Amino acid sequence: MALRVEEVSLKYLTTSVEKTVWLGEQLGIQLTDGDIIALIGDLGGGKTWFTKGVAIGLEIGPDYVVSPTFTLVNEYRGRHQLFHIDLYRLKNKAEIMALDLEGYLSGEGIVVLEWADRWPGELPEETIQVELRMVDEHSRELTFSGSHLRARQIIGTLRDKVGLSLKRLR
Repeated sequence: MALRVEEVSLKYLTTSVEKTVWLGEQLGIQLTDGDIIALIGDLGGGKTWFTKGVAIGLEIGPDYVVSPTFTLVNEYRGRHQLFHIDLYRLKNKAEIMALDLEGYLSGEGIVVLEWADRWPGELPEETIQVELRMVDEHSRELTFSGSHLRARQIIGTLRDKVGLSLKRLR
């Protein structure tokens, strides 16, 4: 039985690609098998750059991480296995269901799911949502949210490590 509590939310403003990657790394350091990160945001919002940071935190070389837009799923091995999934090209729920995502969500590895908003209501409640909003050409506002105990723990540790919400990362 999953323990659900009040949602927690944390926002950061990054002013460079390097800081977006760094923030992903700070999250990745904390992740373990079974953790699911749902990325939401506009095209060009920094989802793949953020995932490169998560990979660094998992001791995976960032040069290996590329957008899985055409392959749909990329798998990487580091401190834990990382499944990088992209739903951008999929047009409907039937196409998404054909991917058999449940196998990736089984807890044997970490999942980063780009365009997670294309599969609403289907992700486990333990999921941590990260919304990347373009502020301008170089700046992104990243909002981390989740209501499950594990999500709250990870977001709380991120806040303790990086600082208070709405902090500008230069």
